[in-house]
Amino acid sequence: MFEEKLAERGLFRVNNVRYLKYYLFYISQNTDISYSVESEDKEELQRKINMVINNVHTKIDSQIEKMNEQAIKHLLPNRSFRWIEKNEDRMVYFVWSMLRFFSTRTDDLDDQERAFSYEFAVRYCLRHLHDEERNPYHISGLNKLPLNSAEALELVYDFFDQWDAKASAKENLMSILKEKWRYISHHLNPNYSWIEPKNKAQNIWIYNYIKSKLEFLPHLIQPVSATQYYNSNIALLDTLFTCNQDKIPNPNRRRNKRKSSSNAESSSRSEERFITSNDVMYKMMKAWKQKQFREKTGRTSAKSKPSDTQLAP
Repeated sequence: MFEEKLAERGLFRVNNVRYLKYYLFYISQNTDISYSVESEDKEELQRKINMVINNVHTKIDSQIEKMNEQAIKHLLPNRSFRWIEKNEDRMVYFVWSMLRFFSTRTDDLDDQERAFSYEFAVRYCLRHLHDEERNPYHISGLNKLPLNSAEALELVYDFFDQWDAKASAKENLMSILKEKWRYISHHLNPNYSWIEPKNKAQNIWIYNYIKSKLEFLPHLIQPVSATQYYNSNIALLDTLFTCNQDKIPNPNRRRNKRKSSSNAESSSRSEERFITSNDVMYKMMKAWKQKQFREKTGRTSAKSKPSDTQLAP
């Protein structure tokens, strides 16, 4: 019902959720009415737009042609997103993580020249994670804590659709993200095969390992379930390895710096300052296996220890 009414008013593609969300975003930007568009179905979006257009005080009905023009100008075609496989959780979380994390070097972005100075360096991005001028995702006001990959993918679409930049600049950023995905998944290709998606104890241990020994990135949701811990761990590692360009600060040097003995200082000097993603994963896997061995040895020792009654004369 609402779809037909909106089409009669002259709005383009009123059966397309992305266009409907953009129209509501436009309305929020150009009137005193503010609507959330996250996780709304098509019918609800159509109902809200129809209600605003019928409200004479908004004067939106006179801006329909401009709304159409702006939608065509700002929205990327669906083919631009096709490389992101919606059923591949790792890929979805990686793209969302990079969008949430990256910052810019300049305040005024020249859309026409596409002179966007993107910055993915970890320290810089951490410093500007909540910056109103440097972090585009923070500026967007979008949800910062997607609960699952479906929500994360929706937010990827919403970011590109609502970001106030020309389509050419958006395509440029999309190409950068695509290249960074190729870099982490094909060039670096870290060994995550030993991490068990449903092993909550293991994934909690890995989460704490990343937090204490590597550079912890606070922009992902605090996990609860085993699946959330697993997805967070992979996204954290993928983001760290990519943004550090496979030059990870050596956690052994951090540990040695806290020691004051001359032997420790000598050891610190001999340690390499940076290690690769393969080195990180090997050290992590080795530490996990050592933990398992110690626990197994401890249990075996406890079982073999004679009881008090056996020791009594």
